[in-house]
Amino acid sequence: MGKAVRLDREGGVCVVTIDRPEVKNALDLETIEILSDVVDGLARDSALRAVVLTGSEGAFISGGDVKDFLRLDDPEAGKRMAQRMQSVLGRLEALEAPVIAAIEGVALGGGAEVSLACDMRIASEAARIAFKQVSLGIMVGWGGGQRLLRLVGRSKALRLLLTGVTLTAAEAATIGLVDEVVPARQALGAALALARQIAVQPARAVRATKRALHYGAEMSRAEAAAFEAECFRTLWGSRDHREAVAALLEKRTPAFREE
Repeated sequence: MGKAVRLDREGGVCVVTIDRPEVKNALDLETIEILSDVVDGLARDSALRAVVLTGSEGAFISGGDVKDFLRLDDPEAGKRMAQRMQSVLGRLEALEAPVIAAIEGVALGGGAEVSLACDMRIASEAARIAFKQVSLGIMVGWGGGQRLLRLVGRSKALRLLLTGVTLTAAEAATIGLVDEVVPARQALGAALALARQIAVQPARAVRATKRALHYGAEMSRAEAAAFEAECFRTLWGSRDHREAVAALLEKRTPAFREE
């Protein structure tokens, strides 16, 4: 991968680090393409169990690289960039492995949008989250508006998007924007601990559970329930299911093997 994105592997857990500390990990056009390639590689990785997305040196992602984006000198170029990031984040969100954002420092503008494409968000007390696009005379364009709407509801989403207010980690947790707040400099450690918890579960069950919730969110309740039942069917009687039941009855630790 390019130097702007670093990958570190621990068994089935992959840590993806945006590494542009000189601009607080802002995403320029080159980094967007590197991140796209990273996501595609993760999608092909059959041994992957969980992903942690973070930023280097005390920041998550400070948004798009405003200086680099000056190259986008007409509305259509801006739209193409937005659509490209929508594609990248859509593929990140659709990964079969759960994705956990470890937020240290700032998650601003597009960085806040990136965090919303993750399945879970853990923030340190030092984290600050804001959708600053409106103060630049633009709006969210990477799909974050729709994700925020579904996560916190219309009125809260509008308030955040129309004011650009900066939230502390505690304030973000209060409205459900982050799932857990930990002491400063401990977001990555907490996210890794959660990723490890997930990684030891039966892989097929983890993938099916995420699939049911990810795709079910766009269905009617009846359709989502039917899809959930179908996902359940694919697991019932599987080798890992039989092993888990046997281990429970025999009072031993299960040995999961199915991929």
